[in-house]
Amino acid sequence: MIPGDPSDNGGTMKKDKTLDRPYLDRLENTGFKPIFVLGLPRSGTSILYKMLTKTGCFNAVESYHVINYDQLLYNHLNGKEEQARQELDDEFDKEGVDDRGIDRLNITADFPEEYGYILGSELTEMYIKPTTVDRFTEMGRKIQFISEKDDPLLLKNPFDFPNVKYIKNKFPDSKFVFIAREPIDIFDSTFRAIHHLLKYKNPYSMRIFDHYRRLYNRRVRLRLIRFFFDNMSMLPLMAITKVEEKATERFLEQVKEIPEDSYTHVKYEELCNNPQETMEHILDFLGCEEGKDMDFSSFISPRDTSTEGCVKKLKGYIMRHMDHYCEYFDYNGYG
Repeated sequence: MIPGDPSDNGGTMKKDKTLDRPYLDRLENTGFKPIFVLGLPRSGTSILYKMLTKTGCFNAVESYHVINYDQLLYNHLNGKEEQARQELDDEFDKEGVDDRGIDRLNITADFPEEYGYILGSELTEMYIKPTTVDRFTEMGRKIQFISEKDDPLLLKNPFDFPNVKYIKNKFPDSKFVFIAREPIDIFDSTFRAIHHLLKYKNPYSMRIFDHYRRLYNRRVRLRLIRFFFDNMSMLPLMAITKVEEKATERFLEQVKEIPEDSYTHVKYEELCNNPQETMEHILDFLGCEEGKDMDFSSFISPRDTSTEGCVKKLKGYIMRHMDHYCEYFDYNGYG
């Protein structure tokens, strides 16, 4: 019998957290060159990450890797990866998963996803720190090992936006692409996303986000949080503003301490208005010649430009708390 064989009988492959253990020693000589796409939540990291993965210049974290993390090596080494990917796509179809609900990004097994979901099940574990750095390293080695090409590993996780100094110290070869967005649009998109996830049970988020799944298993708490967002919307928005302000201040302190040649930054608005020029700038920085002939404008689609009422009412409050963000990313003419 193959080590760790789940003995699936033609149905959906069983999830067994021990399947990869017999193969972990094969990762000892596997390294990876990390490239981080970072920004505040809802600042455009997802669309930029997707556009970069489509160039073919990088390996990347995908939905398949998140959902099947504990059997990635097993599936790859035993010829089961294609089957597992197809089964995941079939499950998405069966569950009616077309997009993430909070945006129109199409969900498949190869959807570029955040690595934070692999690091831990609690919000406090979903970024790189002393207690998660070993798992992050294992993850990077796993994905690099099973990938077809020896390309840099593209990574995305908003939780690590204020964590660049620690990342650079632990992974000296790492590079960063920071993306910024006009603050009012960030907070409007954030509020809409949270409200949607609370109002509608999202099958895709239930699969990848343990914290979200546990919330839906605690109905009293869920009702209280829904009531809070529906009837006292400005209070949670003010709390979100303080959280994002703190993350921004930490980022601004740390970015000064990493070499300037290890990062570049772009604006979401520039990406939408001039996708070709913006992407060529990023690819030049990353030393990637492939993909420059792509039609990057095909990734950009019209979006709702209206603003939630509570965001409008707190516009002045938001802009005051995000003034350092605006100054650094040159948004002083906005708002």
